[in-house]
Amino acid sequence: MVLGLLVSWVLGGLVIGALGRLVAPGHAKMGLAATMLVGIVGSFIGGAVGLAVGAGFLVRFAVAVAGSAVIVTALHGQRHLSRRQLPR
Repeated sequence: MVLGLLVSWVLGGLVIGALGRLVAPGHAKMGLAATMLVGIVGSFIGGAVGLAVGAGFLVRFAVAVAGSAVIVTALHGQRHLSRRQLPR
């Protein structure tokens, strides 16, 4: 039972994370594990927002993908800014 739950989180996280990366602007260099974690966090965001407003599955799924895209964009922007050098 617990193993099935973990497998569903991993697979769901990969799907949501991959869709979030696809929707996010720019090219984010992320590995499989980072994509999965972003997807899992996006799924929690989508589930929490969906439960709060009483939305159905499709709305929760869309919010999860959007949340993942925001996280991917934020991570990409943070990495991009940390590599930029200030002019002298």
